Amino acid sequence: MPRLIDRAAGTPLLWLWGACRRKRALPAAPQHFGLMMFETIGDTLLAGALVASLRASFPDGRLTVFASRGNRGILALFQGIDTVVDVPLTRPRRALAAVRSIPVDVMIDIGQWPRWYAALCAASRSRHTIGFATPGQSRHHAYDTAVAHDAGVHELENFRRLLAPIAGVRLLPPGRALKAVEPAPAPIAARAPYIVVHPWASGFRCADREWPLARWSDLIARACGLGWSVLVSGSPADRPRAAALAAACGSASPVASIAGEVSLAELAGVLRGAAAVVAVNTGVMHLAALLDVPLVALHGPTSRRRWGPLGARSVAIAPPADAGCEFLNLGFEYPRGPVNCMERIEVDEVFAALRAVLR
Repeated sequence: MPRLIDRAAGTPLLWLWGACRRKRALPAAPQHFGLMMFETIGDTLLAGALVASLRASFPDGRLTVFASRGNRGILALFQGIDTVVDVPLTRPRRALAAVRSIPVDVMIDIGQWPRWYAALCAASRSRHTIGFATPGQSRHHAYDTAVAHDAGVHELENFRRLLAPIAGVRLLPPGRALKAVEPAPAPIAARAPYIVVHPWASGFRCADREWPLARWSDLIARACGLGWSVLVSGSPADRPRAAALAAACGSASPVASIAGEVSLAELAGVLRGAAAVVAVNTGVMHLAALLDVPLVALHGPTSRRRWGPLGARSVAIAPPADAGCEFLNLGFEYPRGPVNCMERIEVDEVFAALRAVLR
């Protein structure tokens, strides 16, 4: 429903804006950059490439990030950001006031499809705006410079293209935006060597991107059989399910839940200290990949080509090619009826990949 409202109201609004306002030239020597980063944690981590690249290319410039409640916490892991502005997206007037609270030379909107974000960008107090021209989304009307969004490349490549209009930018990988990671909290570090599993997805139809819990239990039992301890990670909302998964492995097993028990900064330390991580496609998966932890990433509806992990020691697993999976581009392209892509991933394949990355 929100997407339908966004389309019905946003498309004519952005068309009218584009028809009534002339495109402005990019400032000759921009020094204050704004990044509108309202997307998921995974998107925000990949878009860290913009943070790292702008900071390295304009060391004396300023960088302001406009963030949402959903991804505000992950920005604490970034270095090089001067100011973070909270934008309450569910309250339009307050969101508009927040986006207009700090004028910038260039505002870059990393959003791929929400027209509401494009409208906020257009209404910002920016001398120039840059955003995606995503096919079928009508967002290009809002920006002074619209950059083509390509469904055939990894999203990191799309984010990097947002910097192409700005002269003198040296492109850096997203991992360069991360601060130095502190060690895992002592009680967790004492469990080493350990493997972290992250079974939970988030966002629209998240259940369709989760592996059956019975298979997680099987995988965890096999890992314990090799002598590893296992930590089940998750958000505070995942506590009940994570505790149930850990309990299902038996009180004598070396399995514990840390869901909701550590901050994002502490979780980064836990991931960095892990012998390996197994996760569905979510922000934690991307964080582990950027930290270059041995990683097995499970993809069902989510395309590995578009959203796969970037770590040199990452392995991405998906159903067989004839299963008709990996169809998600922007995140909402689900067919009608049930989706059983994750059920097509077998425990034997995941366990073999886990053993391979552990070696």
